[in-house]
Amino acid sequence: MSCEPGISAKQSASKDEIKRSNTQKPHNLDSGQTGPNPALLQSHHDSFSLKARRLSSTGAANNGQWLVELFRGSERLARWPAISGYNTKPTADRRWSPGNGAALPIGDYLLGQPEPWGTDIWLNLQPQFKTDRSGLGIHHCNPGSGCLCIPSRNDLEAIAAWVKATGIDKLTVQN
Repeated sequence: MSCEPGISAKQSASKDEIKRSNTQKPHNLDSGQTGPNPALLQSHHDSFSLKARRLSSTGAANNGQWLVELFRGSERLARWPAISGYNTKPTADRRWSPGNGAALPIGDYLLGQPEPWGTDIWLNLQPQFKTDRSGLGIHHCNPGSGCLCIPSRNDLEAIAAWVKATGIDKLTVQN
């Protein structure tokens, strides 16, 4: 299975899991949560970075829950819930070929500019390390298999707006 544009990513999940993922929001909103604004953009563009991390590296139940975070220097400006990998495959090889249900591998990715993906948005991810994985991206879906899926369309639009406004061209997967 691949998350390439035009190919649907599907995973079986309970209705409760999907509802919980769609409603989980950070309790205290960061200043850049809904997208860029002039006050936050008053900085050098190269000081912005985008990072993703799993919320838990142990336990199958939380394995698919991720957080995407936007930083200006060391200051976090925004964070958005995300999903990567099947939560039933917490030990799947993350560098192996598509279709095994694994989360994104740790490492740096070139991040493409937002582009249309059917009625949605796609941000291409190009691994900067050796892997058999391909067709990776950030997009709106819930649940997702091996891409970085953003359950909230508003959150995905905010991420896309930040990428456009700042020229961020790299995503780092931390764990």
